Amino acid sequence: MNYFVFILGIILLLVAATDLTVTSLSVRGAGFITKRLSKAIWRVMLAINKRVGSGKYLELGGAIILISILINWLFMIWFSTSLLFISQPESLMNVETNSSTTIINKIFYAGYTLSNLGLGDMEPVSPFWDLVTAVLSFVGLIQISIAITYFIPVVSAEIVKRKISVYITTLGCSVEEILLNHWNGKDFKELEQPFMSLTESIILHAQNHKAYSVLHYFHSSDRKEAFVLNITNLDEVLTALLFSIPVELRPSRSVLNGIRKAISSYLVTLPATFVVPGEETPPLNSLSALEKNGIKVSHSAPIDLEYEKLTTRRRLLLSLIKDDGWEWCDLQAGSYDHEMSVIK
Repeated sequence: MNYFVFILGIILLLVAATDLTVTSLSVRGAGFITKRLSKAIWRVMLAINKRVGSGKYLELGGAIILISILINWLFMIWFSTSLLFISQPESLMNVETNSSTTIINKIFYAGYTLSNLGLGDMEPVSPFWDLVTAVLSFVGLIQISIAITYFIPVVSAEIVKRKISVYITTLGCSVEEILLNHWNGKDFKELEQPFMSLTESIILHAQNHKAYSVLHYFHSSDRKEAFVLNITNLDEVLTALLFSIPVELRPSRSVLNGIRKAISSYLVTLPATFVVPGEETPPLNSLSALEKNGIKVSHSAPIDLEYEKLTTRRRLLLSLIKDDGWEWCDLQAGSYDHEMSVIK
């Protein structure tokens, strides 16, 4: 037996099993290999689409990455288990010819066993290789089961993410639009109910994003439905309410703090997907439309200082937007055209 090849196969099998287990069963995000594979594929797709968020092919990113993760696990386990049989030339025997098997035969046998289709026309030559074959059958069964239990919750979590994004667009598609839509002539108290509804959903998404980091790569090419744009608009609305709108006009402080902390619980999961604050600070949103409508907006040095304290947070939001193929100016998506054209 070639012990080097055998030990290499064991190591690769353990690496694949660890990555699969951490990715699918841990609530702390993806494994080392899956995390980097996902990011690499996403960078390639961004490059193909010239880092334009409206690129239609980017919508395939999540599905392609999910399939690539599965193929990677399959290939690693298949390759590593093939090495186990290859390490000993006489590990398998062809039952039809009673002759030893080739390397190709051993690779075929490993794949056939992992798929739980049976042994085919080859069989192990000793109890030790019988045991290895039995273990491989369980490994194949477990891999299929885990893959299914991982993929279904990811799809469900993506639905929650899209629900949040669409909900935000019902409030408005820009900072000024959201604020103007909920100005009742006296204050912004009308925002309390939708903010309370969004708080729970955003917390749920934050936990989903932490457990299934592949969610980060599910993309919408319509900027009015893009989650990263809408969640940024929502956070910028909160910033405006907390620092630019007089206290007496704001929604309840507890409601504002609740939804702000909910968004923060999502933002802290971003470094796991390699999104960190950049060097560029995004411009402040104009609130001139509010002033034109007679809404008081505060301007002072202390307020500017409060905005400076949010520099890291706003840089992280800008990095998030760019990582999804958009730019800060895309936040001004404008209102929906609610006229629907029916295809006949």
